[in-house]
Amino acid sequence: MKQFVILLTVVLAAPAFAGTKAYTKNGEGGQIVLTDEVCEADPTMLRAYFFTEAHYTEEGCWKDDDTTIFAVWDQQGKYRYRKSIFKVVNQW
Repeated sequence: MKQFVILLTVVLAAPAFAGTKAYTKNGEGGQIVLTDEVCEADPTMLRAYFFTEAHYTEEGCWKDDDTTIFAVWDQQGKYRYRKSIFKVVNQW
């Protein structure tokens, strides 16, 4: 019974950990990172963030839009990126 409880705890806790789905370098010496977390600003999208070499970080939301990644950044606005520029960490 104790083993079952431990197994059940592990299985139920696994979805709580968010992970990086994909990333790419940006033009500012940093990266754009796409996660599998639900975006707080738009629950129909997933969380994204980017950072620069100058340590500037910005949050945003993203979704897979067939051949592109559609991102909405808090300050930078809306952008579309080719999916091919991202390195996939986990399968989408």
